[in-house]
Amino acid sequence: MDRFLMIAFVLAAIPIISSSGHEGLARSAVLLAFILVGAVALHIYNQKRVHNKIESLEHCHVARESFYKEITIAQGSNFCALAFAAWLMLFVAIAYLYFLVPIILPFSYMQIPDLASSPFGFFILGSMIAIVAALVILALDNLPESHRELKLTELYSFYTITKSAKKLIALTIPALSISIVCSAYIGTIYPEHSPIGESLALILLALSAGTLVAPIYKDAVEGLR
Repeated sequence: MDRFLMIAFVLAAIPIISSSGHEGLARSAVLLAFILVGAVALHIYNQKRVHNKIESLEHCHVARESFYKEITIAQGSNFCALAFAAWLMLFVAIAYLYFLVPIILPFSYMQIPDLASSPFGFFILGSMIAIVAALVILALDNLPESHRELKLTELYSFYTITKSAKKLIALTIPALSISIVCSAYIGTIYPEHSPIGESLALILLALSAGTLVAPIYKDAVEGLR
């Protein structure tokens, strides 16, 4: 099995296996957060490791700006646009699954009467989350070149992404769309439960999250060799 695919499946399996009922769903949220935060930490570590290795080989100081300019790989504007959309949808899918109904926190979308009673409530919530996420991502994009590794729009330029991996990352968009629809259905029937809907929403969300961060974990694993 391709290492990228194997790592994506392993990462996805962690929150999926932990989920069983509402308590399990809350536990999956914590594990999913650890995976995403771990990806951030590993991404920074990956760049630092390569930077230190280059400096040791060159026997001199290498400015981070020059380092980032040399190691980044252009992935194509179409792929970058798809990846950007996938990350926005990931944040929306997370919010829909975990915050539409009071599963983790005592407050949720359902505690906002004006929004919950609106026929466009789900759409407004999703739009607000997407806009906030986009603003944060674009704000990170304005960081100086010495902190280029923190720019989410350039995340994949630090890694070698195969065509098959690009296709899998693009497929997270329809997967996350289905996850969002399932979560919206769960919100619609609340306080009734839909174990199938919750499971499907979580599985597609976890698989998508695992796929989006797989290049980072893959590079970290290969760096241990």
